[in-house]
Amino acid sequence: MLNNQQISSKGIANQSGLEIFSTVTTYSGHYVNWGDAFSYGSQLGSDPDYTVDNSAADPHEDALINSPATDAGQWYRYHTAAGTNYEVCTAPTSGSGYYTFNGKNAGGGVVSYSGMYQKMSLIKGIEYQIEVVTPIDTGIGPLYVNVYSPVFERYRLISTDNLSYPIIRSNIGRITTTFTAVTPNDIILLYYTTLETSSTDIKITNISVQEVENYLVPVYAEDMYGNSHKVLRRNFNSRFNT
Repeated sequence: MLNNQQISSKGIANQSGLEIFSTVTTYSGHYVNWGDAFSYGSQLGSDPDYTVDNSAADPHEDALINSPATDAGQWYRYHTAAGTNYEVCTAPTSGSGYYTFNGKNAGGGVVSYSGMYQKMSLIKGIEYQIEVVTPIDTGIGPLYVNVYSPVFERYRLISTDNLSYPIIRSNIGRITTTFTAVTPNDIILLYYTTLETSSTDIKITNISVQEVENYLVPVYAEDMYGNSHKVLRRNFNSRFNT
């Protein structure tokens, strides 16, 4: 008999695979230490600061290699100095509830980079969500959020996203992006650069990394009498023998 007895007269599935599920996504855990700028006070200004080599092809990898994040949960900083390839800026600082990044453009493609990074303690193969929150800010230029994975004494970029300043009240003042951990010690790195020829700052207030968890839950409906029941489907591609 074709499909007649897949679901009983009382709405109970007589074979598996007829239930309809909905995916519920939750976010849990805290995988960045001192992501809240208010809680960190002015401490960032005393954290390790590396000056990028003016001949470095990639200022971010130069910092990661030559000033490695040896301690998980510790912020490290870097900045560029004036030279033929980079413009001068200051490393990120903290205070008054903000992480502040500085930048300047010397023209001719010579720009500055101001960044901070941290080695995380993750689970390989698990998906994580990054969220960076900024206040309304008149600064100009992009803030990037990268994730790097250490590979044979080098660093491979596995995720990147950005937010453009200025931030006004009609903007969404946050970056939300996800990545899948390649190693237990992937590194989150934030940096700012700008095309402004005068020194300019941008601010953020919070950085968070949380585990993404997906659950399947049955879909329920309510009948005309107010009774709740699972929503089922019929399988029209198979026969069910009674």
